[in-house]
Amino acid sequence: MAEQTQFIKYVQKYFTGFIASVYKTINGEKNAPKYLYKSMLTPKPSVDGKWTSLLADNQNVAADVVAMDSPLPLKSRPSLGSVSGDIPKLGMELKMNENQLDQVDTMRAKNADIKEITEEIFDDTKRCIVGVEEQKEYLFLRGFSSGVALTDSDNVGSGIRVNYGYVNQAGSTVILSQANLATATPIADIRTQIDKADDAGVTIGYMSLDKATLDLMRNTNETKDLYAVYSGNFGTTKPAPSAKNYPDFLEAELGVKVIVVNRSIKFEKDGVKKTVKAWDAGKIILHPDINVGQLVWKKPVEADHQSKAVEYRMGEHGALISKYVTHKPFGEWTDIQARALPVINNVNEIFQLDTKIVQA
Repeated sequence: MAEQTQFIKYVQKYFTGFIASVYKTINGEKNAPKYLYKSMLTPKPSVDGKWTSLLADNQNVAADVVAMDSPLPLKSRPSLGSVSGDIPKLGMELKMNENQLDQVDTMRAKNADIKEITEEIFDDTKRCIVGVEEQKEYLFLRGFSSGVALTDSDNVGSGIRVNYGYVNQAGSTVILSQANLATATPIADIRTQIDKADDAGVTIGYMSLDKATLDLMRNTNETKDLYAVYSGNFGTTKPAPSAKNYPDFLEAELGVKVIVVNRSIKFEKDGVKKTVKAWDAGKIILHPDINVGQLVWKKPVEADHQSKAVEYRMGEHGALISKYVTHKPFGEWTDIQARALPVINNVNEIFQLDTKIVQA
């Protein structure tokens, strides 16, 4: 049974401010983890706890030139299709054991600096907030790159699988691998998809891909030949461009902005930690705009059914953070719950190139 936190004085005075400082650090500090979902998704609250991914025919058509006093021809409005589902629950909890609580008591007895005491008391709060942010980033990067937001097999709980319904998926002319650097033509394959998008009335403005795929592309003979011409090198030796210069070269060659993803997420299950690459390796995503969808969220049910013994605070996007004590087992607990899901919209305007398979 939950009881009031042992640190009620500190919670009442500092808990809200500490939570705000954690989010401020996440959103702005130079050395804080970078969350692409924050710059590529628009937060959207959901009333009914559902998410919807739209497939929109948003193509503009030219107006007609008509004679004076003639009726205007009726044009069709953009058509919408959709896939939808329930917003999943994200969460974690951390416990301060007797030794950790004793350490805080010692700090208080020695009149330690209040900043040190609050950081010790609320350290689990920071870890919980960052844990939810990491899961949201993983779901976004995995879903955006593969078309399917899927929790890792080491996730605790039932897990989720959300298929956004990508419709423009293609393979490579030659599989991009270390063994095929002489024959692979990823730049030509990308250009084919950009032309395909253009034929469909979609102007590609961005290309997102993982760093490992970018490094393979950089060392292909195709890249070396094109880069030699680009840099005015007409000799017999054609080195690969540097990792620093290659994105700029691709932007000039393809006319798109390049977003390179090199993000790992740590998961823990049964006390065992595992690091997972968030981006689906080998996938190149071509998209018109930097904003590709929404972060759909809803407050957890407990936010409206709170226990009087528990201290609650709200975080970003409806996250519910709580602190309380139990005696069997004894410990000071910090929980976080959130209902949030990255949702990709206008998926018919997204073109996916899989460099690990050959186009049928």
